[in-house]
Amino acid sequence: MSEQRIKPQVRSVLVPMFAVLCLTAMSFGFSHIFPQGERWLTDWQLSLRPSQSVSPSIVLVRAEEKSAALCGEGRWNLDVLPSMFGALHQAGASAIAPMLDISLPVASECGGLAGFVQLAEVTKQVGTVVYPDSVPPILAEAAIRTGPRELPLDETRTAGGFTFNASALSSPVLPFGIAAASLLNPRITPPPINSFLQVSSTLSKEGRVVFPRHQFTDVFRLIQAGKREELAHLFQDKIVFLFADSPKRMNPSVAPISGVPVAPLHAEWANAYLTNSWVSLAPYPIAFSLAVTLGWLVMVPMWGGFSQSWLSLITGVLALLVSGCILLGLQLGWMWPFFSMSLTVGMTIAGMGVWKLWGSRLTVHQEISQREQQLTQLEHELSGKQQHVQQLEARLSEAQHQSNQSGTVIEELQVARDTSISQLNQYHDEVQETRRKIERLQEELHNIRQHLPVTPSERASGADDQALIQECETFKIVTRDQVVLRLFQNLKKAAVTQIPILLLGETGTGKEVFAKAAHALSPWRHGPFISVNMAAIRAELFEGELFGHVKGAFTGAVGRTGFLESAHGGTLFLDEVGDLPLDLQAKLLRFLEDGGFHRVGQSAVTYVDVRIVAATNRDLQDDVRAGRYREDLYYRLRSIVLTLPPLRARSQADHVLLAQSFLRQYALSQHRTDLAFTQGALDAIKTHQWPGNIRELRQTIAQAVALCNGLVISESELNLDEPRNSGVRENWVKDDLGQREDAMVLECLRRHKFDMQATAATLGWDRGTVTQRLKGLGFQALTDNQGDVHAAALTLAGDERFVRMVEGRLREYTNNLVPTSKHYGSVEEAIADCRKRFRNLPERHFPAVEQLIHTRFGAS
Repeated sequence: MSEQRIKPQVRSVLVPMFAVLCLTAMSFGFSHIFPQGERWLTDWQLSLRPSQSVSPSIVLVRAEEKSAALCGEGRWNLDVLPSMFGALHQAGASAIAPMLDISLPVASECGGLAGFVQLAEVTKQVGTVVYPDSVPPILAEAAIRTGPRELPLDETRTAGGFTFNASALSSPVLPFGIAAASLLNPRITPPPINSFLQVSSTLSKEGRVVFPRHQFTDVFRLIQAGKREELAHLFQDKIVFLFADSPKRMNPSVAPISGVPVAPLHAEWANAYLTNSWVSLAPYPIAFSLAVTLGWLVMVPMWGGFSQSWLSLITGVLALLVSGCILLGLQLGWMWPFFSMSLTVGMTIAGMGVWKLWGSRLTVHQEISQREQQLTQLEHELSGKQQHVQQLEARLSEAQHQSNQSGTVIEELQVARDTSISQLNQYHDEVQETRRKIERLQEELHNIRQHLPVTPSERASGADDQALIQECETFKIVTRDQVVLRLFQNLKKAAVTQIPILLLGETGTGKEVFAKAAHALSPWRHGPFISVNMAAIRAELFEGELFGHVKGAFTGAVGRTGFLESAHGGTLFLDEVGDLPLDLQAKLLRFLEDGGFHRVGQSAVTYVDVRIVAATNRDLQDDVRAGRYREDLYYRLRSIVLTLPPLRARSQADHVLLAQSFLRQYALSQHRTDLAFTQGALDAIKTHQWPGNIRELRQTIAQAVALCNGLVISESELNLDEPRNSGVRENWVKDDLGQREDAMVLECLRRHKFDMQATAATLGWDRGTVTQRLKGLGFQALTDNQGDVHAAALTLAGDERFVRMVEGRLREYTNNLVPTSKHYGSVEEAIADCRKRFRNLPERHFPAVEQLIHTRFGAS
C-alpha cells in the first residue's frame, strides 16, 4: 500500500518536470529565433544599473572645423601635429592616440611630403603614439602600437543601443582604444565569458561617458605660449585622444552611431578596459535551471497530486531558492535572460490550461453518462406519479372555471385601455394632418408668389436682399424688414472705419447684437469684444474698472487690468453710455481724444488700439440741452449714428421670424423640438405692440415653452394682455415683463423641485441668475406674508414636499439682509449696502427689501 501511495507522488513530480524541461528548451530555442525580445529586457536591466565608472586617465582633444589642426576639406595639417605630439610628450602624457585619416600623397597646403616625414620622425622620438591601422606603413612602423579603427559591433543591435562584443580583446590585434589604454596598464585582465560593452542609442555628439575634453585651439595656444606647467597639469599620466569633428571627414562605416565621432567610442572602450566596466550574461546552465524551476513552481500546483502541507513547503523552498539566485546574479552584475524565463512560465500556464480543458471535457462526458442513468430511473418513478396527476386535473378544471369569470372583467378593462390608446393615436394623426395641410398651403402660397410677374429691377433687388438677409443671419440678426436691412448695410460701411459708432434705440431693440456684428465686420475682429455696462459701474470704482490699477495704488490693491487694456486690439462696447454721471464723462472724453490713459497709481501713459462702439436708449440731445451730458463728449461719440427701430415699427413678418427663432432655441434646450404655434398664436404675435421690443418677445416665448404641456402653443398660453391706460404704458411694460418672468422662473423651479442647476439649464441662464431671481421672489413673498417665513415658503413651494427646503433658503436670505458682522448707523446706510451687495437683484424687488430692512430696524 505504501508503494501504491508513492507511485502517484513520483508521477506528480517527474511528469511535470519532464514537461517543464521540454517547454524550457522550446522557450530558449524560440529566443534564439526571435532575439529581439531578449534584447528588450536586457536593455531594461541595463537601464537599472548604476552609472558607468569614469577613469581619470582619459582626456579628449577635439579639433574644431576651423582650427589650425585642419586644412582644406577637414584634412589634418601635418605641419602642426609634430609640435603638438612633442608638447604632449613633454607634458607627461602616457599615450597619444590621434584619430588620423591620412592618404598619400599629402597636399602641399596640409604640409606635403616634408610634413609627413617630420611627423614620422617625431612619432618615433616620442615613443608613446598609437595610430589607427589605416595610416600609411611609415607612420605605422614609427608608432609604438596600432589598432583597428573599426569597432567590434555585435551582429545584432539591442533595442536600446549598440552592443560591442568584448571577446575582441582575445584577438591578437587589439582595437585602437584598447591599444592606447594598454600603454597605461599593460596587464590586460580578460573580460568575463559572454561579456559585452553596451552603448546607448541616444548618444550625443560628445559620447555617453563624460571625459575631460579640450579644444585643439586652446591647447595649441598654451603650447605657443610655452606654458608647460599648465600643460603638465592637463595631460600628465593621461591617455590623450585627438580627433576631428568635421562631418566632411566622418566615415559611417566605422561610426556605428550616426553623427558621433568614432574617437569618443574608442575612449569608452579604453575606459571599460581601465575600469573593468563590462556587462556579463548569466551562465547558461544556471539560467536554464532557474527557468525550469520557475516553470515547475507554476505547474505543480495546477497539476495536483500533493497534499496541501507538502505543496506549501516545496513551493516556499523553491521560491526562496529562485529569489536568492536572482538577487545573487544581480549582485554579481549578471544580465538574466528574462524573456526566455518569462516565456517558459507563460507556455507552462498555457499548456496547463489546455490540459485542464481536455480533462474537464472528459469529466463532463462522465457526468453526462451518470445523468443518463439517473434519467432512466426517474422515468420509472414518473409512471407511478401519473395517477396522482389525473386527480389534480379534476381540481384544475374547477379552478379554470373560476378563472374564466375573472377573465371577463380583465377583458373589459383591456377593451377600455385599447379604446383610449386608439383615441390618443387618432388625436396625434389629426395633429400631423393639420401640420401637413399647413405645409401644403404654405407651398401653394409660395408657388403662387413665384408666378407673379417680377420686373428686372425687382428681381435684382430681391437677389441683393436675399444675400443681405443671409449675411444678417450669420451675425444673429433675424429680419426681412427693409429698414433693418438698410441699417445693416450702413453698419458694414461704418465697421471698416476707425470712427466711433453710436447705436440709439429703445431698450430691447438689439443694440448689443449690432455691436457684435460691427466688431465681427471690422479690422479688429481678431481681437476681444469687451462689453461694459456704464450704468452698473460705481463712481468710486470707475477709473479702476475702466483704466485698471497697479499693485499698491490704494489699500489692498493687488493690480488689475482695466476694460480698456483688456480690449486692446479689439472692440470696447460702452453700453448705457447715456447713464454715465457728469463727473465721469470728462475722464472718458480724455481717452477718446488721444487714445491714452493713466492706470490708477501709475504716472506713465498707456496707449491702446481699441475700436469704440457705444449705445444708449436715452435722447442725448435733450440731455445736452438740459446740462446732464457734456456736449463735447456727445459730438465725439456721434461720428456715426445708427438708430434701431422698435419691434412695433418693423414688419409683422419679422415678428413671426423672431418668434420662430426663439421657439427653436428654447424648445431645443428642453428637448421638445416638436413644438409649434397655432395660427391664432401667430396672429397675436403679429398684432401685439411689443412695448418691450425683442426682449419682451424672447421672454414671452421662453415662458410659453416652459409652461406649455401640449405639442402646440396657443394664443392664451402666450399671455399677451394689452395695458388699458396709455399714460402709464412704460411702467406697465416693465411690471408686466417682470411679473411674467417671475411666474416663468417660479413655475420652472417647482417643476425641477427647486434644483437651481436644472432650472438654469432649462431657462438657458447661469445658476447665479436663478439664485438672484429666487431671492427676489422670496423677499416679495415675505413682504406679502408680513415676514412669516413658513407662510412665505408655502406660497413659493406650491407643494408641501418642498416647503422645508424653501423655508431654509428664505431664512438664509433674510439673515444676509442685515449681517450680524456689520453695524449700520441708520436704515438708509443698510439699504445702500444691500444695493451694493445685491447688484444683480431686479429693481422691482428692492421695495420689498427696503420694507424688510425697515421692519428689522423697527424691531431692534
